[in-house]
Amino acid sequence: MSRLARLRPGLPAATRVVVGGGLAAALVWVAATHADTLDLAAASGAEEAPVAPTSLATSTDTMCPGNELSGIGGVDDVGVGGLVAAASGPESLLPVPATGDGRARLTGGSATLEELSGRPTAAQSPLPRTGPVAVRATGSLAPAVTATQEWISGRSDLRGLVTTPCLAAGSDLWLLGGGSGAGRQERLVLVNPGGNPVTADVTVHGTAGPVAPARTETVPPGGRSTLLLDAVAGEEGTPAVHVVADGGGLHATLTDTWLVGSTPRGAETVVPADAPSSVQVVPAAVLGSGRATVRVVSTGGEDAVASVTLLGRDGPVATTEDTVVTVPGEGVAELALPTVPPGAYSVVVRSDVPVAAAVLSVPGDAKAAGDIGWATSAPALDGLGGAALPSTKGVSRSLRLVSTGGASTADLTLVVDGEQRTRTVSLLADRAADVDLAGASAVWVERTGGSGSLRGGIVSVAGSGAGLVLSEIPLEPVAVTSPVSRAFPLP
Repeated sequence: MSRLARLRPGLPAATRVVVGGGLAAALVWVAATHADTLDLAAASGAEEAPVAPTSLATSTDTMCPGNELSGIGGVDDVGVGGLVAAASGPESLLPVPATGDGRARLTGGSATLEELSGRPTAAQSPLPRTGPVAVRATGSLAPAVTATQEWISGRSDLRGLVTTPCLAAGSDLWLLGGGSGAGRQERLVLVNPGGNPVTADVTVHGTAGPVAPARTETVPPGGRSTLLLDAVAGEEGTPAVHVVADGGGLHATLTDTWLVGSTPRGAETVVPADAPSSVQVVPAAVLGSGRATVRVVSTGGEDAVASVTLLGRDGPVATTEDTVVTVPGEGVAELALPTVPPGAYSVVVRSDVPVAAAVLSVPGDAKAAGDIGWATSAPALDGLGGAALPSTKGVSRSLRLVSTGGASTADLTLVVDGEQRTRTVSLLADRAADVDLAGASAVWVERTGGSGSLRGGIVSVAGSGAGLVLSEIPLEPVAVTSPVSRAFPLP
C-alpha cells in the first residue's frame, strides 16, 4: 500500500503500471537487537521515551546558478531571460503531518522573488539577470521542497534549451561536459549558500589525466564565482572538472555553449554526476537522431575498463558495436553509442574501478544550427525524489524511471493545477517506464520497495525536426527528514 493510501484512505486506488514480465519475489526483512550495549537511559534513572531516528526537516537550503552566462570580468554578459520555479510537495509525501508555521521562498541577493504557501503549491519568477538564486525553506514548509531554473534561446549566436535543477551544496563534485574548438566555451559556476567564504580546488581532467595543476577559487558568502575554462584547458577535447571544496559546501554547474563559425550548435548546463562508483546510470538520454557518445572519467589513479549497456523500455538493447572503453587513471575517454531508433534510453556504465559518467547527444545535422544535450549519471532514490517544472512556453516533458540490479516499486505523484495525481509504478530489473508530464507543475517519485536501484531523469524538448532543442536532467533526491540525536544525562 502506498503512503498516499495510508494517509488519505478516501482517495481512489492508485493505477498500477507494470513494465516487463516475470515473477516478483517477496522480500523478508529480519531485524535483530542486541542486549550487550550500554543503556544510558537506565544508568541515569530516566525513563526513555520512544524516539524516532529521524524527524521532519526544519530547514533546507538549495541553490540555483542563476544566469550562467554572466559574471566574468572582462567578458560581456549574455541575457538569457528564463524562469526559476519552486514547488512544495503534497502532505501525503511526508511520514507525519508538518505542523506549525513555515516559510519557503526564492531569493536573488537580498530580494524575495517568490514565496510558497501550503501544500502542494508552486511558484515561479523571472530569472535575475545575474547572480545566484537561493531556495530557503523553514518550519513546516522545509520538507519536500524543490526548484528548477530554465531558459531557452533561439538567437543567431546562442541556441538551445537549458534546464537546471537547484541543488544542495556538496564538497567533492565531478562535472562532465564541454569540448574543444574555437567556438566551444565552458563556464564553471560555483555558488556558496553558507555564511562564510569557501575555497575550492578546481582540476580539469583530460584524456591523459589532469590538464594543469589545481586552480584555487574563493567563493564569497551567499555569492558565486564564475570561471571560464578556456583559460585552463581550452584545447582539451573531453574535459571533466573536479571540484573539491574546503570550509563549507558549494553548488557547481558547468555550462557548455557551442558556436561553429556563425552557426549556433547548442547550449546545455550540467550538474554534478553521481558520486564515483563502479556502476553509473544515466537514466534518460535522447538517442537515435544524431551523434551520441558516453564520456567516462576514472576518478582514481587506476585504469578503468568500463562496459556500456543501453536500456530501452523492454530491457537491454542488443548491438554488435563496441561497448567497452578503457580509461586511463585520472583520465577521460569517450565511446560512441550504438545506432538505435530515436527515443529516450537509459545508459548503464559498469566498471572495475570507480568512475563518473555522462552522455552527450547531438541530434540532427552536425553542420546545421541545432542543440546539444548532456545527460549526467543520477543518484539512486532511496526515498523521495522530485522536480519543479517551469511553465516555459512550447516546452514538453517526460519522466523516465529505470531500475537496475533488481526490481523496484514507487509511488509517482504529479501536481496538475494544484491537484495531485498518484499511481504506482512497478519495474523489473533493467526495465524502464516513460511518463508524460504534460500540464504538471511538479513531479514526485517515492521509492516504496524492491531490491533494485531506482533512478529517474527528465527530458524536456521544444520544436521538432531541425528546430528541435532539448535538455536532460537527473531526478534528484529531495530532503524530507533530518537525523535526530539522542542524548541522556550521565549519572
